[in-house]
Amino acid sequence: MQSYNRILAPTDFSESGTQAVHTAAEFARKFHAELHVLHIVAPYVYYNEMPEMMMPPIEDFTEELVASGNKRLESLAAELGKDLRIFTHLEESIERPAATICRFAGELPADLIVIGSHGHTGLMHVLLGATAEHVVRQAKCPVLVTKPTDG
Repeated sequence: MQSYNRILAPTDFSESGTQAVHTAAEFARKFHAELHVLHIVAPYVYYNEMPEMMMPPIEDFTEELVASGNKRLESLAAELGKDLRIFTHLEESIERPAATICRFAGELPADLIVIGSHGHTGLMHVLLGATAEHVVRQAKCPVLVTKPTDG
C-alpha cells in the first residue's frame, strides 16, 4: 500500500480549493502525514493568466494580498483541527500557479498533491487556464484532483 509522508494542498481559497484542502486533511489523518497548505500570491496582475498582458507590480496591493492570504491560511489551519501536523506556506511568484506548485512540491518534497478543479469547460477552460491540469502534467509526484461538489 502506498504511504504518504508529506501531502501538499495548494489553495486559492475558492470553494473547490478549500474542498481539496479538506480532502488532503483526510489523507493526512489516514497516513499520519504532514499537511502542507500552499497559497500563491502574484505580485503582478494577470489577465486570463496570459503573461504578455501583465501589469507592473502594485506594491500596496501585493502587501494586502500577502496579509490577507496569511490570515486565511491561519484560519483554514485552525478549521482543520489540532490533530494534524499542518504547515502553511505563502509564496509570492510571478510564475504561473502550476509551475509554482510543482516547484514547491519538488522542494518539499511532496509525496502527493491534492488540488481542486474549478470544473470549467469549453471557452472558460481556455480563458481561465487549467491549473490542475498543468499540475497533473508537470508534477513529479502523484496528483489527486478533486471536483467541486454540487451543493
